[in-house]
Amino acid sequence: MASLRGKVWRRLPLFIILGAVILGVILAILSQRQVFTSFRPYVAQITIKGTIDYSSSSIFGTTVGVEEYIRLIKQAEGDPLAEAVILVFDSPGGTLTASDDLYQAVKELASRKVVVAYAKGLMASGAYMAALPARVVLASPTSEVGSVGVYVTVLNVESLLGKLGVTVYTFKSGVFKDIGSPYRNMTGEEMRIMNELVRYYFELFKERVLASRGRVADEVFTGQPFTPARAREVGLVDDVCTFEEALSRVKSIAGLPEDAPVIELKPRTPTLLDILLGASQKAYPITIPSMVVLAMWPPPVAVVFP
Repeated sequence: MASLRGKVWRRLPLFIILGAVILGVILAILSQRQVFTSFRPYVAQITIKGTIDYSSSSIFGTTVGVEEYIRLIKQAEGDPLAEAVILVFDSPGGTLTASDDLYQAVKELASRKVVVAYAKGLMASGAYMAALPARVVLASPTSEVGSVGVYVTVLNVESLLGKLGVTVYTFKSGVFKDIGSPYRNMTGEEMRIMNELVRYYFELFKERVLASRGRVADEVFTGQPFTPARAREVGLVDDVCTFEEALSRVKSIAGLPEDAPVIELKPRTPTLLDILLGASQKAYPITIPSMVVLAMWPPPVAVVFP
């Protein structure tokens, strides 16, 4: 009996870990299930906050991944009782690719449902791009809208490394393979290539603005942000109103009664398995690219390591 009890105690940590993993898997499976929403037609609210990036590779620290926002959009799209969707933005934008994925998801949603975008705070750059497919774009009286465009920032530390006596050797297969390297100054030809990349992505953004908003003022494409009143004047938004007025407008466009419910579809909370995996990942450093195409305003100042 004593030996059996000793074996149990020795294996107790293993049993605890196994139980935690099983519980985490069960909670992860349950979190995948769609949450009950309503018995009658309703307006689905999806709030997009913070930087727009992928959760698995974000350089901006802790943020809800664009994958989760897209999941919520698909949930609203697949629910026949969600007759309208209001996208509430308080976001500076983010990486161009993540913003484009969100834009494509909103575009698909807008082809099937009434979609209204509302700038509660910031609706800048990539966030504004994502809002473009909406039937109506509205802004709160205290919002900031615009900053249409993209940019690339390349950090160069060649002079600093020289003062420290550090020499970096790079062996490359092609003359432009290490373009944007932080370890050396860029050549004139490399600057031309980088400007060409920026122009290409900017034209893509510009075409989407013109296709969705029609004629807008030329200053829209200078990259500047606008006050809500000025954003309406230059053609970026349709009206300036409170959130309650925006909800009334959504219901009116969708033909819903004023007492139709508004149900917020929220990102999933991390499961126990997510927390356990996240804790293990914190032991490893985040790899930060020296160059990334951003559709974001204001520009990030710093990146916080876990």
